[in-house]
Amino acid sequence: MRRLTAVLLLVALAGCSKSTTGDNASAATASAGVSTPVAPASAPSGNACDRKLLTAADLSEILKGTIAVGPLQGDPQSCVFTAGDYQVTVSLRPGLGDTTVKTVLSGGENVSATLMSGVGDKAAWTPALNEVNATKNNLLCDIQSPGNAGATQQALGALCNKIFASSW
Repeated sequence: MRRLTAVLLLVALAGCSKSTTGDNASAATASAGVSTPVAPASAPSGNACDRKLLTAADLSEILKGTIAVGPLQGDPQSCVFTAGDYQVTVSLRPGLGDTTVKTVLSGGENVSATLMSGVGDKAAWTPALNEVNATKNNLLCDIQSPGNAGATQQALGALCNKIFASSW
């Protein structure tokens, strides 16, 4: 605890020094043994639906009938495709892909998941939730369709691959 306090004090002092410039502040932080988190690249605004990365036509094999598309209330990174009693929720979260997939595969979600091949850099399939969590360049693609037997792991994985192939 004392080492952490000392390191934080050094970082604070380096940030307050008049002679420390932006480049020197990074060097001071690095020399103090503190790694500076790298912010993810600026992600485009809007969810997969707003940006037309997926459309109702892309989900026509999974959802039958007229497909409505809309945002997920309270989550600007997610949108929902709905037809009848079924829905598919698509969430894109820059900077969270690698950690999320690792957590899901290690049992951190308290449900069984298996490694999927051919989707992004790495992907997990959670059959109990009918959900794919995939990562590519640390972009999380989370697609779920609970209770919908037409939403197979291959079909949901293909949707993530379509998103990854876009100019995200």
